[in-house]
Amino acid sequence: MKRVVQNALIVCITVLLTLMLLEAIVRLAGETDADGQFTFMEYTLEPYRLPVNELRANIEKYLERRKDRANVVYDEMLGWVHRPNMLGSFTTNSKGLRAFRYSRGLRAPREYSTQPSPTTLRIALFGDSFTLGHGLVDDEAWGHQLEIALNQAGIRAEVMNFGVNGYGMDQAFLRWQHEGRQYSPDMVIFGFQPENLNRNVNLFRKLYYSRSGIPFSKPRFILTDQGLELLNQPALPPEELPAVFESFANHPLAPYEHYYQSRHVAGRWWTSSRLAAFIYEVLKQQNEEMREDWGPGSARGRLGQAIVDAFAADAMAHEAAFFVLHLPRRSDLRHYHDGQPQPYQSLLDHFEDSYRYIALEEHLNLSHADDIYHSNSHYGPEINLIAAQAVAAEALVCIESPACDLPRFKD
Repeated sequence: MKRVVQNALIVCITVLLTLMLLEAIVRLAGETDADGQFTFMEYTLEPYRLPVNELRANIEKYLERRKDRANVVYDEMLGWVHRPNMLGSFTTNSKGLRAFRYSRGLRAPREYSTQPSPTTLRIALFGDSFTLGHGLVDDEAWGHQLEIALNQAGIRAEVMNFGVNGYGMDQAFLRWQHEGRQYSPDMVIFGFQPENLNRNVNLFRKLYYSRSGIPFSKPRFILTDQGLELLNQPALPPEELPAVFESFANHPLAPYEHYYQSRHVAGRWWTSSRLAAFIYEVLKQQNEEMREDWGPGSARGRLGQAIVDAFAADAMAHEAAFFVLHLPRRSDLRHYHDGQPQPYQSLLDHFEDSYRYIALEEHLNLSHADDIYHSNSHYGPEINLIAAQAVAAEALVCIESPACDLPRFKD
């Protein structure tokens, strides 16, 4: 019995010392920002702090560089857009669209007239950074590759890329309403990236992603008995946001900011241990995508479907064929090849039943979930090329089908 007690004591002391060592490692390797928020290995740990000082610094930096160096600029209707007339590997035109052409061997912004050419099929893309082609040079983005693929197939086409970094589904729809439809595209392709279901319930970008370089608020829809109702348009000017954060609980928009309600809570007693808080955050994020809030009847699922349905109805009312392109994340691709349903499968089923639907995962192998095929957590050149080919094939089917209504080309 004495030996058993000694062994048990040794085990307890070993476990305790190991936990103390791990606790020390987390504390030493983690970072505490100007607002007292602790982060370890890119995990933001409880207790959560509103990033008042960091937001103020971000906005001051933005105000200093917005005219000639900021990648995104404030927009009262959309929250933010890409700065117009950027030159380089990421080129934007005067409207902030990713668009380029070669003039005398040099890359230059490409402009579009509002009236499309009578002999050119015009396609408009809407979505977030996956639609934009984040992390790639202009030539590699799937929107540009789509134009090439269609032209090589004998279809004179031009592709307009309205994708913007950090956008939710709501902002993609609003960009169509406020900018896209004036260009009268023949086809509208919405890039559905499932993480955007979370962005739909977010108003203040910094609360959704604390490391974001986008220090703005955004419009968001809520579902009422009358349908979609829009909040925060015009979006709060960036200069006002620090004051909003200083007394956030009293702001009228606070009840509609999911990432304030769910994350900024009083610290639980065990969060005094950085190690315990880290383990909790890892487990929580691993299980987050499997929550029912993306499933049928969930608030996010219903809101996401309502936004896409409104987008599709408006696009078709303006004589554009409407497509949904599913842009799976790496975890989604693994689920697909493992034969598992997606956490948002009911939405995919609805898109497939209701619209022209392109499932990119059907064109990708399981190996495409590996790091080598990605750049900055986004698709690399090969997956962008595959996406372009998949969309081009579906567009060609549409062109050849009597059921695909393209009013400008009825003859």
